[in-house]
Amino acid sequence: MSWRANWLLILLGVVTIWIFGLGLLFFLLVYLRIKATEYLITSRRIYAKYGLVARQAFEVKLDWVTGVMTRQGFMGRLLNYGDVIFSVPGHYAGSVLFVGVHDPLHLREMVEDIRRKQKEAQKIEEKLRELEKEYEFGRIPEERYQELRRKYLEELKKYLGTTSL
Repeated sequence: MSWRANWLLILLGVVTIWIFGLGLLFFLLVYLRIKATEYLITSRRIYAKYGLVARQAFEVKLDWVTGVMTRQGFMGRLLNYGDVIFSVPGHYAGSVLFVGVHDPLHLREMVEDIRRKQKEAQKIEEKLRELEKEYEFGRIPEERYQELRRKYLEELKKYLGTTSL
């Protein structure tokens, strides 16, 4: 969660700092809110955890995500923060929400890029499986099989970013 997403609490803290304790209370709320919120996106999963005392955690496979949306209000656009909503069919509320993240449009683009690369990698893996079948049935010679297999593995490395397959 971005500090910018808590601008109102920070402003209230600054304005009320002269009332002993009240301003510090707002700063403490902002700090606890940010520390109690965790977001994680990997090449396979999306994870969101909220709460300090009572906790809610959501974890879904990236394959299950059907859409990624962003939501920014006026202050969000000025301070470059907003919400990112991952639509997931059949999930508790139908979505996983990242509240108050810095640069939500960039985050959405990153997730869309990961999803695109996964789809391309799946297509190449399917081609590899078909190639294996063709070779097992004796429909292609070994030299051609090795050549195509090497080519597909190189393409797969490009999308998965791994060096050993």
